[in-house]
Amino acid sequence: MNYDFDEKINRRGTGSVKWDTYGNEYIPMFIADMDFKPSPQIVAALKDRTAHEVYGYTRPDRLLYETIANWFYQTYHYVLEESWIRLLPGIVPALAVAAHIAPGKAAANTPNYPMLLQGPVRAGKELILSPLKETNDYYEMDFADLEQRLTSDTDIFYLCNPHNPVGRVYQKDELAGLSRFAQDNDLLVIADEIHCELVFDRPHIPFLTVDEYAKQHSITLMSPSKTYNIPGLGMAFAIIPNPDLRKKFAQISYALPHPGFFGLEACKAAYGNSGQWRDELVAYLQSNRDYLEEELTQRFPKAKFTHVEGTYLQWIDFRPYGIKDPHGRLLHEAKIALSDGRDFGLDGYVRLNFGCRRELLAEALQRIGSVIQ
Repeated sequence: MNYDFDEKINRRGTGSVKWDTYGNEYIPMFIADMDFKPSPQIVAALKDRTAHEVYGYTRPDRLLYETIANWFYQTYHYVLEESWIRLLPGIVPALAVAAHIAPGKAAANTPNYPMLLQGPVRAGKELILSPLKETNDYYEMDFADLEQRLTSDTDIFYLCNPHNPVGRVYQKDELAGLSRFAQDNDLLVIADEIHCELVFDRPHIPFLTVDEYAKQHSITLMSPSKTYNIPGLGMAFAIIPNPDLRKKFAQISYALPHPGFFGLEACKAAYGNSGQWRDELVAYLQSNRDYLEEELTQRFPKAKFTHVEGTYLQWIDFRPYGIKDPHGRLLHEAKIALSDGRDFGLDGYVRLNFGCRRELLAEALQRIGSVIQ
Protein backbone atom coordinates (compact mmCIF):
# COMPACT_ATOMS: atom_id res chain seq x y z
CA MET A 1 0.00 0.00 0.00
CA ASN A 2 1.12 3.56 -0.74
CA TYR A 3 -1.03 5.06 2.01
CA ASP A 4 -0.83 4.39 5.75
CA PHE A 5 -4.28 3.82 7.19
CA ASP A 6 -2.74 2.54 10.43
CA GLU A 7 -1.30 5.95 11.29
CA LYS A 8 -2.40 7.15 14.72
CA ILE A 9 -3.80 10.67 14.46
CA ASN A 10 -4.85 12.63 17.55
CA ARG A 11 -8.16 14.32 16.72
CA ARG A 12 -9.00 15.43 20.26
CA GLY A 13 -9.19 19.15 20.88
CA THR A 14 -10.07 19.92 17.25
CA GLY A 15 -13.80 20.37 17.75
CA SER A 16 -14.35 16.89 16.34
CA VAL A 17 -17.91 15.68 16.89
CA LYS A 18 -16.56 12.14 16.99
CA TRP A 19 -13.63 12.64 19.36
CA ASP A 20 -14.64 15.64 21.48
CA THR A 21 -18.21 14.66 22.41
CA TYR A 22 -17.09 12.23 25.11
CA GLY A 23 -14.14 12.24 27.50
CA ASN A 24 -10.61 11.03 26.80
CA GLU A 25 -11.36 7.61 28.27
CA TYR A 26 -13.94 6.82 25.57
CA ILE A 27 -13.42 5.17 22.19
CA PRO A 28 -15.87 6.86 19.80
CA MET A 29 -17.33 4.65 17.07
CA PHE A 30 -20.65 6.36 16.45
CA ILE A 31 -20.87 9.21 13.95
CA ALA A 32 -19.98 8.20 10.37
CA ASP A 33 -16.65 9.80 9.72
CA MET A 34 -13.31 8.03 9.50
CA ASP A 35 -10.05 8.58 11.33
CA PHE A 36 -7.91 8.70 8.20
CA LYS A 37 -6.29 11.64 6.46
CA PRO A 38 -7.85 12.38 3.07
CA SER A 39 -5.82 11.79 -0.07
CA PRO A 40 -2.65 13.88 -0.54
CA GLN A 41 -4.26 15.29 -3.69
CA ILE A 42 -7.12 16.72 -1.65
CA VAL A 43 -4.77 18.14 0.96
CA ALA A 44 -2.61 19.74 -1.76
CA ALA A 45 -5.66 21.28 -3.46
CA LEU A 46 -6.81 22.84 -0.19
CA LYS A 47 -3.33 24.17 0.58
CA ASP A 48 -3.09 25.71 -2.89
CA ARG A 49 -6.42 27.44 -2.46
CA THR A 50 -5.56 28.62 1.05
CA ALA A 51 -2.32 30.15 -0.23
CA HIS A 52 -4.29 32.62 -2.34
CA GLU A 53 -5.26 34.41 0.92
CA VAL A 54 -8.49 35.90 -0.42
CA TYR A 55 -11.60 33.89 0.43
CA GLY A 56 -14.51 35.64 -1.24
CA TYR A 57 -17.65 34.31 -2.87
CA THR A 58 -16.73 31.63 -5.36
CA ARG A 59 -18.55 30.48 -8.46
CA PRO A 60 -18.28 26.76 -9.32
CA ASP A 61 -16.24 26.41 -12.49
CA ARG A 62 -16.91 24.26 -15.50
CA LEU A 63 -14.16 21.86 -14.47
CA LEU A 64 -16.14 20.87 -11.38
CA TYR A 65 -19.15 19.73 -13.42
CA GLU A 66 -16.91 18.00 -15.93
CA THR A 67 -15.08 16.20 -13.14
CA ILE A 68 -18.29 14.93 -11.56
CA ALA A 69 -19.66 13.78 -14.93
CA ASN A 70 -16.38 12.08 -15.88
CA TRP A 71 -16.16 10.34 -12.50
CA PHE A 72 -19.75 9.12 -12.86
CA TYR A 73 -19.08 7.72 -16.32
CA GLN A 74 -15.83 6.04 -15.32
CA THR A 75 -17.43 4.53 -12.23
CA TYR A 76 -20.89 3.58 -13.50
CA HIS A 77 -20.47 3.59 -17.31
CA TYR A 78 -23.40 5.96 -17.64
CA VAL A 79 -23.40 9.33 -19.36
CA LEU A 80 -24.37 12.06 -16.92
CA GLU A 81 -25.32 15.40 -18.43
CA GLU A 82 -23.80 18.30 -16.53
CA SER A 83 -27.13 20.15 -16.53
CA TRP A 84 -28.60 17.40 -14.32
CA ILE A 85 -26.28 18.33 -11.45
CA ARG A 86 -27.36 20.74 -8.71
CA LEU A 87 -24.76 21.55 -6.05
CA LEU A 88 -25.70 21.33 -2.38
CA PRO A 89 -24.08 22.13 0.99
CA GLY A 90 -24.87 18.60 2.18
CA ILE A 91 -27.24 15.69 1.78
CA VAL A 92 -29.09 16.12 5.09
CA PRO A 93 -30.72 19.47 4.19
CA ALA A 94 -31.57 18.06 0.77
CA LEU A 95 -33.48 15.17 2.38
CA ALA A 96 -35.76 17.70 4.08
CA VAL A 97 -36.04 20.05 1.10
CA ALA A 98 -36.98 17.19 -1.24
CA ALA A 99 -40.01 16.43 0.93
CA HIS A 100 -41.59 19.66 -0.32
CA ILE A 101 -41.47 18.61 -3.96
CA ALA A 102 -44.79 16.74 -3.66
CA PRO A 103 -47.81 17.44 -1.41
CA GLY A 104 -48.59 13.98 -0.01
CA LYS A 105 -47.04 11.55 2.43
CA ALA A 106 -43.62 9.93 2.21
CA ALA A 107 -42.48 6.37 2.91
CA ALA A 108 -39.21 4.78 4.00
CA ASN A 109 -37.86 1.52 5.34
CA THR A 110 -36.65 0.82 8.87
CA PRO A 111 -34.07 0.56 10.23
CA ASN A 112 -32.68 3.60 8.47
CA TYR A 113 -30.35 6.56 8.73
CA PRO A 114 -31.84 8.84 11.42
CA MET A 115 -31.53 12.03 9.36
CA LEU A 116 -33.31 10.35 6.47
CA LEU A 117 -36.16 9.42 8.81
CA GLN A 118 -36.24 12.89 10.36
CA GLY A 119 -35.92 14.90 7.14
CA PRO A 120 -39.47 14.57 5.80
CA VAL A 121 -40.97 14.71 9.30
CA ARG A 122 -39.20 17.97 10.12
CA ALA A 123 -40.39 19.28 6.77
CA GLY A 124 -43.95 18.71 8.00
CA LYS A 125 -44.63 15.52 6.06
CA GLU A 126 -46.22 12.37 7.43
CA LEU A 127 -43.80 9.44 7.07
CA ILE A 128 -44.98 5.87 6.55
CA LEU A 129 -42.50 3.29 7.88
CA SER A 130 -42.11 -0.18 6.39
CA PRO A 131 -39.70 -2.62 8.08
CA LEU A 132 -37.06 -4.24 5.92
CA LYS A 133 -37.62 -8.00 5.67
CA GLU A 134 -34.90 -9.76 7.67
CA THR A 135 -33.99 -13.39 7.05
CA ASN A 136 -30.91 -14.81 8.79
CA ASP A 137 -29.49 -11.30 9.29
CA TYR A 138 -30.00 -10.45 5.61
CA TYR A 139 -32.27 -7.49 4.90
CA GLU A 140 -34.45 -6.89 1.83
CA MET A 141 -37.10 -4.39 0.83
CA ASP A 142 -40.56 -5.84 1.49
CA PHE A 143 -42.81 -4.53 -1.27
CA ALA A 144 -45.82 -6.53 -0.02
CA ASP A 145 -45.61 -4.84 3.38
CA LEU A 146 -45.01 -1.46 1.78
CA GLU A 147 -48.04 -1.95 -0.48
CA GLN A 148 -50.26 -2.57 2.53
CA ARG A 149 -49.03 0.52 4.35
CA LEU A 150 -49.16 3.04 1.51
CA THR A 151 -52.07 5.43 1.28
CA SER A 152 -53.48 6.94 -1.90
CA ASP A 153 -51.77 10.25 -1.14
CA THR A 154 -48.27 8.80 -0.68
CA ASP A 155 -46.04 10.27 -3.37
CA ILE A 156 -42.39 9.92 -2.20
CA PHE A 157 -40.22 6.98 -1.25
CA TYR A 158 -36.84 7.50 0.43
CA LEU A 159 -34.17 4.98 -0.59
CA CYS A 160 -30.86 4.55 1.24
CA ASN A 161 -28.33 2.64 -0.88
CA PRO A 162 -25.75 1.50 0.14
CA HIS A 163 -27.89 1.07 3.18
CA ASN A 164 -27.11 2.71 6.49
CA PRO A 165 -27.13 0.92 8.94
CA VAL A 166 -27.60 -2.65 7.60
CA GLY A 167 -24.85 -2.43 4.97
CA ARG A 168 -26.81 -3.76 1.99
CA VAL A 169 -25.76 -2.85 -1.56
CA TYR A 170 -28.94 -3.51 -3.51
CA GLN A 171 -28.67 -5.61 -6.65
CA LYS A 172 -30.06 -4.73 -10.07
CA ASP A 173 -33.19 -6.87 -9.72
CA GLU A 174 -34.01 -5.31 -6.34
CA LEU A 175 -33.69 -1.79 -7.70
CA ALA A 176 -35.69 -2.72 -10.80
CA GLY A 177 -38.36 -4.06 -8.44
CA LEU A 178 -38.39 -0.75 -6.60
CA SER A 179 -38.74 1.11 -9.89
CA ARG A 180 -41.73 -1.05 -10.89
CA PHE A 181 -43.27 -0.56 -7.46
CA ALA A 182 -42.74 3.19 -7.68
CA GLN A 183 -44.32 3.31 -11.14
CA ASP A 184 -47.31 1.24 -10.03
CA ASN A 185 -47.87 3.61 -7.11
CA ASP A 186 -46.85 6.87 -8.80
CA LEU A 187 -43.95 7.47 -6.42
CA LEU A 188 -40.95 9.75 -6.69
CA VAL A 189 -37.79 8.11 -5.31
CA ILE A 190 -35.33 10.20 -3.29
CA ALA A 191 -32.13 8.13 -3.31
CA ASP A 192 -29.50 8.82 -0.65
CA GLU A 193 -26.39 7.22 -2.20
CA ILE A 194 -23.69 8.95 -0.18
CA HIS A 195 -21.77 5.71 0.49
CA CYS A 196 -21.78 4.73 -3.19
CA GLU A 197 -18.01 4.16 -3.53
CA LEU A 198 -17.60 2.26 -0.26
CA VAL A 199 -18.66 -1.14 -1.57
CA PHE A 200 -16.98 -4.53 -1.16
CA ASP A 201 -18.90 -7.45 -2.65
CA ARG A 202 -20.42 -5.94 -5.78
CA PRO A 203 -20.52 -2.62 -7.64
CA HIS A 204 -22.99 0.02 -6.60
CA ILE A 205 -25.81 0.69 -9.07
CA PRO A 206 -27.22 4.25 -9.00
CA PHE A 207 -30.99 4.10 -8.96
CA LEU A 208 -31.37 6.56 -11.83
CA THR A 209 -29.51 4.15 -14.17
CA VAL A 210 -31.93 1.24 -13.64
CA ASP A 211 -34.56 2.13 -16.25
CA GLU A 212 -36.40 5.06 -17.80
CA TYR A 213 -38.94 5.41 -15.00
CA ALA A 214 -36.16 5.53 -12.41
CA LYS A 215 -34.33 8.11 -14.49
CA GLN A 216 -37.34 10.41 -14.86
CA HIS A 217 -38.82 9.96 -11.37
CA SER A 218 -35.89 10.20 -9.00
CA ILE A 219 -33.57 12.61 -7.25
CA THR A 220 -30.19 11.04 -6.52
CA LEU A 221 -28.11 12.54 -3.72
CA MET A 222 -24.35 11.97 -3.73
CA SER A 223 -21.25 13.47 -2.15
CA PRO A 224 -17.50 12.83 -1.91
CA SER A 225 -17.70 13.43 1.84
CA LYS A 226 -17.94 9.84 3.12
CA THR A 227 -15.59 8.08 0.71
CA TYR A 228 -12.86 10.72 0.84
CA ASN A 229 -13.41 11.62 4.52
CA ILE A 230 -14.18 15.30 4.02
CA PRO A 231 -17.66 15.68 5.65
CA GLY A 232 -16.63 18.91 7.36
CA LEU A 233 -16.19 20.68 4.02
CA GLY A 234 -19.90 20.69 3.12
CA MET A 235 -20.05 19.50 -0.51
CA ALA A 236 -22.78 17.39 -2.11
CA PHE A 237 -24.95 17.36 -5.20
CA ALA A 238 -28.27 16.17 -6.55
CA ILE A 239 -28.64 14.44 -9.93
CA ILE A 240 -32.02 15.16 -11.51
CA PRO A 241 -32.43 14.14 -15.18
CA ASN A 242 -36.09 15.22 -15.42
CA PRO A 243 -36.10 18.97 -16.31
CA ASP A 244 -39.48 19.68 -14.68
CA LEU A 245 -38.42 17.95 -11.49
CA ARG A 246 -35.09 19.75 -11.60
CA LYS A 247 -36.86 23.10 -11.89
CA LYS A 248 -39.10 22.31 -8.91
CA PHE A 249 -36.14 21.24 -6.81
CA ALA A 250 -34.29 24.43 -7.70
CA GLN A 251 -37.28 26.50 -6.61
CA ILE A 252 -37.72 24.82 -3.22
CA SER A 253 -33.98 24.67 -2.48
CA TYR A 254 -33.20 28.30 -3.39
CA ALA A 255 -32.36 29.19 0.22
CA LEU A 256 -29.74 26.47 0.59
CA PRO A 257 -26.25 27.96 0.43
CA HIS A 258 -23.79 26.90 -2.24
CA PRO A 259 -20.81 24.81 -1.14
CA GLY A 260 -17.81 26.86 -0.06
CA PHE A 261 -14.68 27.00 -2.19
CA PHE A 262 -12.87 24.45 -0.03
CA GLY A 263 -15.61 21.93 -0.76
CA LEU A 264 -15.47 22.70 -4.48
CA GLU A 265 -11.70 22.24 -4.65
CA ALA A 266 -11.80 19.07 -2.57
CA CYS A 267 -14.50 17.59 -4.80
CA LYS A 268 -12.42 18.11 -7.94
CA ALA A 269 -9.36 16.57 -6.29
CA ALA A 270 -11.37 13.64 -4.93
CA TYR A 271 -13.15 12.65 -8.13
CA GLY A 272 -10.35 13.72 -10.44
CA ASN A 273 -7.10 12.59 -8.81
CA SER A 274 -7.72 10.34 -5.80
CA GLY A 275 -8.65 7.02 -7.37
CA GLN A 276 -5.66 5.04 -6.09
CA TRP A 277 -6.15 6.39 -2.56
CA ARG A 278 -9.84 5.41 -2.71
CA ASP A 279 -9.03 1.89 -3.91
CA GLU A 280 -6.53 1.35 -1.11
CA LEU A 281 -8.99 2.77 1.43
CA VAL A 282 -11.73 0.38 0.30
CA ALA A 283 -9.30 -2.55 0.53
CA TYR A 284 -8.35 -1.51 4.08
CA LEU A 285 -11.98 -1.14 5.11
CA GLN A 286 -12.82 -4.53 3.64
CA SER A 287 -10.02 -6.10 5.68
CA ASN A 288 -11.44 -4.35 8.77
CA ARG A 289 -14.88 -5.72 7.92
CA ASP A 290 -13.55 -9.25 7.57
CA TYR A 291 -11.59 -8.99 10.82
CA LEU A 292 -14.63 -7.60 12.62
CA GLU A 293 -16.90 -10.40 11.37
CA GLU A 294 -14.42 -13.04 12.52
CA GLU A 295 -14.00 -11.44 15.93
CA LEU A 296 -17.73 -10.99 16.46
CA THR A 297 -18.31 -14.64 15.58
CA GLN A 298 -15.63 -15.86 17.99
CA ARG A 299 -16.16 -13.45 20.87
CA PHE A 300 -19.94 -13.06 20.76
CA PRO A 301 -21.41 -16.26 19.27
CA LYS A 302 -24.96 -15.39 20.30
CA ALA A 303 -24.90 -11.91 18.74
CA LYS A 304 -26.48 -11.36 15.35
CA PHE A 305 -24.89 -9.10 12.80
CA THR A 306 -25.17 -8.28 9.13
CA HIS A 307 -22.60 -9.01 6.45
CA VAL A 308 -21.61 -5.50 5.38
CA GLU A 309 -21.68 -5.25 1.57
CA GLY A 310 -21.04 -1.52 1.66
CA THR A 311 -20.33 1.40 4.08
CA TYR A 312 -18.01 1.10 7.09
CA LEU A 313 -20.87 0.58 9.51
CA GLN A 314 -21.65 -2.70 11.30
CA TRP A 315 -25.19 -3.37 12.52
CA ILE A 316 -25.19 -5.63 15.60
CA ASP A 317 -28.02 -7.22 17.61
CA PHE A 318 -26.99 -7.97 21.21
CA ARG A 319 -30.52 -8.89 22.37
CA PRO A 320 -29.69 -12.64 22.50
CA TYR A 321 -27.49 -11.77 25.50
CA GLY A 322 -30.53 -10.41 27.33
CA ILE A 323 -29.32 -6.83 27.07
CA LYS A 324 -32.14 -4.36 26.44
CA ASP A 325 -29.93 -1.28 26.09
CA PRO A 326 -26.54 -2.32 24.67
CA HIS A 327 -25.73 1.25 23.70
CA GLY A 328 -26.12 2.56 27.23
CA ARG A 329 -24.38 -0.37 28.86
CA LEU A 330 -21.36 -0.25 26.55
CA LEU A 331 -21.15 3.51 26.88
CA HIS A 332 -21.08 3.47 30.67
CA GLU A 333 -19.28 0.20 31.41
CA ALA A 334 -16.91 -0.25 28.45
CA LYS A 335 -16.46 3.42 27.57
CA ILE A 336 -17.34 2.63 23.94
CA ALA A 337 -19.56 5.19 22.18
CA LEU A 338 -21.61 3.42 19.51
CA SER A 339 -24.75 4.56 17.70
CA ASP A 340 -28.00 3.58 19.41
CA GLY A 341 -30.26 1.34 17.35
CA ARG A 342 -33.30 3.21 18.61
CA ASP A 343 -32.25 6.22 16.55
CA PHE A 344 -32.54 4.01 13.45
CA GLY A 345 -35.90 2.57 14.46
CA LEU A 346 -34.97 -0.66 16.31
CA ASP A 347 -34.39 -1.39 20.00
CA GLY A 348 -31.57 -3.62 21.17
CA TYR A 349 -29.19 -2.88 18.30
CA VAL A 350 -26.03 -0.82 17.95
CA ARG A 351 -24.12 0.48 14.94
CA LEU A 352 -20.33 0.31 15.05
CA ASN A 353 -18.11 2.47 12.83
CA PHE A 354 -15.08 0.47 11.69
CA GLY A 355 -13.59 3.32 9.66
CA CYS A 356 -10.56 3.43 11.93
CA ARG A 357 -7.11 1.90 12.32
CA ARG A 358 -7.10 -1.82 13.11
CA GLU A 359 -5.41 -1.38 16.48
CA LEU A 360 -8.25 0.81 17.74
CA LEU A 361 -10.86 -1.61 16.44
CA ALA A 362 -9.15 -4.45 18.30
CA GLU A 363 -9.09 -2.42 21.53
CA ALA A 364 -12.78 -1.62 21.16
CA LEU A 365 -13.67 -5.29 20.74
CA GLN A 366 -11.61 -6.13 23.82
CA ARG A 367 -13.56 -3.57 25.84
CA ILE A 368 -16.91 -4.82 24.54
CA GLY A 369 -15.88 -8.35 25.47
CA SER A 370 -15.22 -7.25 29.04
CA VAL A 371 -18.91 -6.31 29.35
CA ILE A 372 -20.75 -8.76 27.10
CA GLN A 373 -19.85 -12.40 27.69
